[in-house]
Amino acid sequence: MPTPPLWNWKRAATLTFLALPLAIRAERNYRTMPRLPRIAHNGSLPSLSIIVPARNEAHNLPALLASLRALCYPGDVEIVVVDDASADDTSRIAERYGARVLRVDGPPPGWRGKPHACHRGAEIARGEWLLFTDADMVHAAAGPHLAVRYALDHELDVLSLFVHQGYRSRLERLALSVAFAGLFAGRRPDNYVLNGQYILIRRKVYWQSGGFAMVRGEVIEDLALGNLLHQRGTRTALLLADHAATVHMYDDFCHVWNGMMRLGTGSLRWSGLSSLVTALFVSAIMSPLIVLTGVVTGQLRLRWLPATWLAAALGMLTWAQRAGYAFDALWAPIGALIVQMSAVWGFARRTLRLGVPWKGRQV
Repeated sequence: MPTPPLWNWKRAATLTFLALPLAIRAERNYRTMPRLPRIAHNGSLPSLSIIVPARNEAHNLPALLASLRALCYPGDVEIVVVDDASADDTSRIAERYGARVLRVDGPPPGWRGKPHACHRGAEIARGEWLLFTDADMVHAAAGPHLAVRYALDHELDVLSLFVHQGYRSRLERLALSVAFAGLFAGRRPDNYVLNGQYILIRRKVYWQSGGFAMVRGEVIEDLALGNLLHQRGTRTALLLADHAATVHMYDDFCHVWNGMMRLGTGSLRWSGLSSLVTALFVSAIMSPLIVLTGVVTGQLRLRWLPATWLAAALGMLTWAQRAGYAFDALWAPIGALIVQMSAVWGFARRTLRLGVPWKGRQV
């Protein structure tokens, strides 16, 4: 009996149609996720330390720090910027905006840069609550007020938020829309994820748990921290909060590519089977490009192309709308290709022990 071929064009084309049930799963997971309220009742709140790990962030800090200085928070607030061996004016700009600045000379052996900077910031912070936030964010005036009040009202130890995503280019928008849809397609209720852009934690709980020192060597420190805190019985919640802050994750396409490499290679360790569902969804959205190749080379009939492309577009329609451009759903396979190729290249680099370039270091 002849051995069936390893590659089958029709089977590859059919993969696209998995995008539809997985898109329904992603949409259900997104819509059932709890939201941060837009209004909080008045009353004083515990003191808050906002800790910003910053490496070569001079271009981002003015917008972030201006937003933090404009907060409407009914309690004491301090801003701590940890300058992680920057080669630009990160420290000078942070000081100009009145932040407490801690300069560190990079991570010691066994530590990654961001966990080390966050942990060092926690060491000098004075607030009863600690908010770890990235330098590429802009906070709404009421954001921390709403977050701390929600945490107190729901007796939480840790609260993390998915905030509004801003985009600087169309390719970034295409890639991240697919990545976010894939994340929600694979998300399980018992998958205790934290978003490292916005982690609010009781100071006492941070030190009792060990905080970022527990995940000092992890590439994706927020996923690792969320899972380890859950194992310790910490009361944790992850909420949607588009109104609390906006983040611009990447500066250019090279930054997008390296970011996708980093996320792709680090998520499997802490997301398990969820990351495999995510990978399947991304592959399904990308497969119309395989169909296009099959049609051009005469391996598939033309009718496969509109059918598969429509399935991928429908699977990404609501996510393209959330990103602001519904028409982008038609170009979703290109975004999926970026996510897929960067993840594969990241795995190859890590297998070859070359590391992934990030913030001027290999991680």
